[in-house]
Amino acid sequence: MYIKSIFSCPVCGKELKFDERSYKCESGHCFDRSKSGYVNLLTSDKMHSKLPGDNKLMVRARRSFLQKGYYSYLAESLSSIICRHAENGISLIDAGCGEGYYTAAIYRALCEAGKTPRVAGTDISKFILRLAAKRENALELAVASSTACRWRTEASTCC
Repeated sequence: MYIKSIFSCPVCGKELKFDERSYKCESGHCFDRSKSGYVNLLTSDKMHSKLPGDNKLMVRARRSFLQKGYYSYLAESLSSIICRHAENGISLIDAGCGEGYYTAAIYRALCEAGKTPRVAGTDISKFILRLAAKRENALELAVASSTACRWRTEASTCC
């Protein structure tokens, strides 16, 4: 059974639907989900390098820093503000979500507040999205450029 995605097809702009294996649009464009759970929506004409975004070393350094809790107060404050203003059923997109540190915190806070959010994140680095997918498997994650990614505007709020 396919679920409507927050994202739109990067080729034609039509609505994407997904299941555990792939994302598809009605025009027949198909994008496989990785084993980690993210989908690559970065088309070759939008890639400016072979492996765009943070490399494995940068990803490890960021993760190490965030795990020390230096920004936990920011994640808690941001989550609290969003929870206060979010309606039930809100859909959010974190453009440039990195390893999902804030994205997952917001998602969990919304769930704990009794809301039923749909939360998605995009980043140009597939290495960092692997970590985001491990941090919270309920997030809809895509390798995509924040400037070129298409999402269904009626279905989301971008942060």
